[in-house]
Amino acid sequence: MQSLSKTLKRAKTALDSRGISYALIGGLALGGRGVHRATMDVDLLVDGQKREAARSVLENAGFKLKAETAEVMHFTGRGDLDLLFANREPTRQMLSKAETLPTLQIKCVSAEDLIGLKIQAYVNNPKRVLQDKADIVALIEKNPQLDWQLVKQYADIFGEWPTIQELREQL
Repeated sequence: MQSLSKTLKRAKTALDSRGISYALIGGLALGGRGVHRATMDVDLLVDGQKREAARSVLENAGFKLKAETAEVMHFTGRGDLDLLFANREPTRQMLSKAETLPTLQIKCVSAEDLIGLKIQAYVNNPKRVLQDKADIVALIEKNPQLDWQLVKQYADIFGEWPTIQELREQL
């Protein structure tokens, strides 16, 4: 199994070679936003209009497609890599405003965007609820200047604003 840094570098090089927009999300992005926890894969938000180009360039770089849905692709081979596709306006906005992290020299979505993705993840897969809520709490603690209006917009998509307010009040 490849190290996370090698997986990230290989994916970054491949996607950059085709001019495909992407940004770091998931566990590594948490680290970039001040929250450190173990992770086993690299997660990227990728331009949904470049789906087939992303698949092709990553397969040419040695990644093997393991599973695929309309929203995600899971790769193995040269490391565990998950792509979430920016197909709707909220995720397209996340991708367009992502900023480069100096530590990793890669674009990363904002803390607010990570919270939005964490809400989506636990709503879609209740088995993730404990870890994702813990990640949300940690993001709130490490990022005191959050744009709460944006967080509320994301939470309202899934009817989760009362839950997020409750998490915030517990701090």
